[in-house]
Amino acid sequence: MAGSPQRKALSVSILCLVLYLIKIKLSKNKSKASTDAKPAKKEKKGAGNVDSVFFKRIKALLKIVIPSWKSKEVFNLSLLTFLLVVRTFLSIYITGINGHIVKAIVKRDYADFLSRITSLAAMAVPASFVNSYLEYLNKILALDFRTNLTNYFHESYLKEKIFYQVSNLDSRVANPDQRLTQDIDKWATSLSNLYSNISKPILDVLLFGQKLSELLGYGGPILCGLWYVIAGSMLRFLSPSFGKLTAIEQRHEGTYRACHTDLLHHSEEIAFYRGFEWEKTRINSSFDDLIQHSKHVLIRKMFIGCFDSMLVKYGAVLIGFAILGIPVFGSNRDAYLKRVGTDSSAITRDYIRNSSLLINLAKAVGRLVICYKEIQSLAGYTSLVDEIKVVLDDLNAGRYDRIQVNQDKDGGSNKKSSVGLARGEYVGSESIKFEDVPIVSPNGDILVEKISFEITRGMNVLISGPNGCGKSSLFRILGSLWPLFGGKLHRPDLDKMFYIPQRPYLPAGTLRDQIIYPHSKLQMLRRKIKDEDINKILEKVQLGYLIEREGGLNSENDWNDILSGGEKQRIAMARLFYHQPQFAILDECTSAVSLDIEAILYNHSKELGITLFTVSHRQSLFKFHDYILKFDGQGGWNFGKMNHEEHH
Repeated sequence: MAGSPQRKALSVSILCLVLYLIKIKLSKNKSKASTDAKPAKKEKKGAGNVDSVFFKRIKALLKIVIPSWKSKEVFNLSLLTFLLVVRTFLSIYITGINGHIVKAIVKRDYADFLSRITSLAAMAVPASFVNSYLEYLNKILALDFRTNLTNYFHESYLKEKIFYQVSNLDSRVANPDQRLTQDIDKWATSLSNLYSNISKPILDVLLFGQKLSELLGYGGPILCGLWYVIAGSMLRFLSPSFGKLTAIEQRHEGTYRACHTDLLHHSEEIAFYRGFEWEKTRINSSFDDLIQHSKHVLIRKMFIGCFDSMLVKYGAVLIGFAILGIPVFGSNRDAYLKRVGTDSSAITRDYIRNSSLLINLAKAVGRLVICYKEIQSLAGYTSLVDEIKVVLDDLNAGRYDRIQVNQDKDGGSNKKSSVGLARGEYVGSESIKFEDVPIVSPNGDILVEKISFEITRGMNVLISGPNGCGKSSLFRILGSLWPLFGGKLHRPDLDKMFYIPQRPYLPAGTLRDQIIYPHSKLQMLRRKIKDEDINKILEKVQLGYLIEREGGLNSENDWNDILSGGEKQRIAMARLFYHQPQFAILDECTSAVSLDIEAILYNHSKELGITLFTVSHRQSLFKFHDYILKFDGQGGWNFGKMNHEEHH
């Protein structure tokens, strides 16, 4: 009967093991059935898994975060490794002191006890410093890794129009903001911690193992190592792909965050539409998906944690006691007992010392065994970071991936494919000339088969037509925001063209910054433009009162909040007058401005010699233009001189 509780505990443990193995088997069968139902869809290598693709990706990223052998990152890694060795030797020394303290207590040797306690207290100072500095170095390395990777991505992401193309042309990364902020931060922290969590146990295994071999022979460390190899193999077999689960969780985080971002960006329209219930359902649904997946991951981690404890923790205790008994019960016990004689305190000292060394060795091997989960997490973050890296590399090379519209008459499903950014030809010119240029959206939807016309300086053109006919698309192609799918496009340098949208962008900064954007004050002064000139421009757009109301050109404010719709549009026109380009693309840019001020703005634009390229439905603007480009919404278009009598 005495063994009954142990037998019950063993039975319960075996039952839990069997149930978990059955659960794994069922989940694998379910996954297989899903794969059989969709034979065309195969599991993608590198999707958060620890495989050859992961090692290839991490190698490429390491070259970015550790640029050379002479970099500060290598110095910090070397210093970290040195301090890890120092900490291990300190641990070995402190272990010896602990044994002597226990021996002094057993022998009741007060003087030796005080001496050993003093030595232990003296070692606390360097040990505490080493531990704190190791933690500091880990965090510094994570910051350095994040800084290098962020700077690398910023160079690519903020190059020309890549930031626009990532979210408007390519469809592979739905939330580039999260990839470039949160995911990079987690990747850098994971990489920094992984180095310590692998190198420290390896050093401990080598140094503690060597010390134990000197004291107990090689049998003890070998037995300990064999146990952990067996335990690690079992955990590897039972452990799910936590890297893949981490990548999925981060995608759910990005979707949930994007829902809130959409709500903030479109709050006015949503409020007018009374779409709060719809948005509430959408946000709650994305949050539920995130929570359900997180709970699923926690359950998997809980089961694996049970096996971690059984195999790595409690199993190690059993092996540990077996190893500690080697001096007394092993083959060389007679020599050991003859050496210590009847001094029980010496046996106690050796037991405390050896047990401390063995515990540290067991912890080190255990950390190596379970660090596979950390590698899986790093693999998950690596797949996310590499995803945005691949997209940026492709866009810089002139390629993007997007679902393409099937234009065949027979129909068929749309499919995702890689598309070149420029198949047509850009030609430098002092005029704007479209020569057999198709107006095609990035997903392959043909709006206009071919269009040909030319605009020279002084030819003010108004563009009209129904929504979705290609008016704005024409400008996107002209500004290289969208791909040029064919033909020839003659145009001046992009800095000689300026675009004013219906809702202008007002960056954080001073009132002056709103006028001269994207120039800095230094660039403004180099153009020999002074604040007095900026004041005159504000007077010209009927915003002179802002200087006094806001406290001068150096005043900073949230301009999107304090300016009305009409004031924002006039700020944009002031920006146009500051830059004075050859051509101005005006996209409904005076829709919130009164007719008399609108006339002032357009007349002054013509006085400055700016050729106007306007999209508008307002009849009041026809008189400021000499030519009209009209789309019919069915793929047809017409370009010719404006008949002012007809449009009067």
